[in-house]
Amino acid sequence: MKTHALVWTIAIGTVAAATSGSAAVAADSTSTKHLTVATSTAGGPVAPGTRVSLVVEIAPKPAMHVYAPGQKDFIPISLTLAANDAFKAAAVQFPAAEKLTVTELGETHLVYSKPFRIVQDVTIAKSTSRARARNATVTVKGTLKYQACDNAICYAPVSLPVTWTLALQDGPVALEKAVAR
Repeated sequence: MKTHALVWTIAIGTVAAATSGSAAVAADSTSTKHLTVATSTAGGPVAPGTRVSLVVEIAPKPAMHVYAPGQKDFIPISLTLAANDAFKAAAVQFPAAEKLTVTELGETHLVYSKPFRIVQDVTIAKSTSRARARNATVTVKGTLKYQACDNAICYAPVSLPVTWTLALQDGPVALEKAVAR
């Protein structure tokens, strides 16, 4: 099984409009047999102590669906971030699920069959020593796990690594702004 790493960097001047209407940094995307996946976040360097939203945009391919959190007896889609002292993660935010009725089984499943967005807020540690260095970054690594199905078959579960590299504001000014909050 081939895995793909999604990596992008917040860079000054590389800002594009996100679907929410706020500025966001363009992201790398990848395509698996089942989904197209892209990552992004609000643009610009972040100050220690501030919160930033990490976004995963997911578009199931035609006739595909993935299971939503709360669906029993199937593997729901999940986003897990690797532990890192440079940030603290909040709860992952998933959109409301669609209901898929499987008449042959007399069951209704919670799924995503249309494009959707997962949001993971993280707060950058105030005490990060990286903020004192010029061009400092914080790397957030995670894993997107899912099991996709079409109308005939459920496929093997997939684990897809995702990575965000967040630029930190340079120098002591960033620390002073963070402490003033």
